[in-house]
Amino acid sequence: MLSINIPVYNYEVSELVSQLAEQADDMQIVYEIRVYDDGSEETVKLKNCKIAGLPGVIYIELEQNLGRSAIRNKMGFDSKFKYLLFIDADSLPVSEDYLENFIEFAEPNRAICGGTAYKPEKPVQAEKYLRWFYGTQREAISAKTRNSKKGFIITSNNFLIEKSVFEKVYFREDLKSYGHEDTLLGYDLFRNGIEIFHIDNPVEHTGLEDSLIFIEKTKTALKSLHQITHQILPGDNDFVQQVHFLNRYSAITKILPHVFLRLFYKLFHRFIESILTGDKPSLFWFDVYKLGFYSTLKNE
Repeated sequence: MLSINIPVYNYEVSELVSQLAEQADDMQIVYEIRVYDDGSEETVKLKNCKIAGLPGVIYIELEQNLGRSAIRNKMGFDSKFKYLLFIDADSLPVSEDYLENFIEFAEPNRAICGGTAYKPEKPVQAEKYLRWFYGTQREAISAKTRNSKKGFIITSNNFLIEKSVFEKVYFREDLKSYGHEDTLLGYDLFRNGIEIFHIDNPVEHTGLEDSLIFIEKTKTALKSLHQITHQILPGDNDFVQQVHFLNRYSAITKILPHVFLRLFYKLFHRFIESILTGDKPSLFWFDVYKLGFYSTLKNE
């Protein structure tokens, strides 16, 4: 009935696998938990390989790193049951009925997104505060709010989809770098008439990055978004209108040419980075930083 897919890169997943297996056993459903390691360090593999002997668990170490899109496609195509549940390795279910909640809302031609949660307490490590603050303010959003947007945005860290649908509409592997592979998948599902439905069934994001790493990952994700808009979907206004960042960038650059944003970023990006990595990061300045950085990609 259910294939649970957990792509792994340098993260220990024994607790996640244990919780999911316990819930599936309690439901008395037929299931499998696929854990594919995408080139982690040996120390991580030594910890994760212990789950290989657990009932229902299929643990595979890939010989070379496939990347975020390709490994998810491989797991989805390898899966043998009707429903595919994709969960990021740095996650833990919030609800004891996590799996049951997904199955309750499963319908044909529907992708279900459970959402993301964060601990309410501020992290002890100051260098992780930006990631936590951003997550609590921008990612931990109720299903009602997410559904009200009526767009195509999904989050690949926590979603359920029929295997028959995924075999037709899957992650595009021409997007190689980190970031927005789920945005592109959501758009392809939307264009193929697949409903994207949000429920309040979050996983807690446990893998908080340091602020500098998060900033660099954000920049990489913006490069991926630039690749989508200029190479993969050039001239697709529907995509630009539905993605909030692109819509905002388009509106701003109609008034303020991107050359001014580029100059602003060149002059002040170090100063903004010092704010973002401090003890009182500002999401306003983070948004300005992202707009400025995106403007520098125009000439690449």
